Amino acid sequence: MTDSELKQFLERAQNGDSAAFSRLYDEFAEKLYRFIFFRVGHKEVAEDLLSDTFVKAWQKLKQVNSPAAITGWFYQIARNNIIDYYRIKKDFVPLEEVAEFLEDAVNPIDTINLNMDQAKILELLVKLPGEQRLVLQYKFFEDLTNEEIAYILNKTEGAIRVIQHRALIKLKDLVKRKSK
Repeated sequence: MTDSELKQFLERAQNGDSAAFSRLYDEFAEKLYRFIFFRVGHKEVAEDLLSDTFVKAWQKLKQVNSPAAITGWFYQIARNNIIDYYRIKKDFVPLEEVAEFLEDAVNPIDTINLNMDQAKILELLVKLPGEQRLVLQYKFFEDLTNEEIAYILNKTEGAIRVIQHRALIKLKDLVKRKSK
């Protein structure tokens, strides 16, 4: 979907057009499902959380100020739903582990598809500080823009660029050290 189409569908959906919201659903549902599934590990739970994400999105769609923010906004709702899910299950899973899991989760399908050099880089990724690792995961595994990442992490785009730059420098240094 082009930016102009996204803008058009967003505006129509904000004015109550359910068919336009359906197009937004079609655009984002698969990515958001993967994002949720690899953090909860259960198909039915992921489907429920995805549904809840879109229900909440429909109810609060007027909060989105620009089409550029919508992807990050959807991911933020999904992330909050995952956190809420684990809060409800807190008898079974400590919340500290959930926060770490949300940051550390990597798509295993993507991992399988990586060649050997990329797999080595993925191994080193876990050695980065949490925020740096998270920014790189959003950027390169989830294909989010800096603007979308900034929205999710409640930071400025400039801060995201700095974090990403530092993370890439540190990752490059780790690669050099590992190859010695």
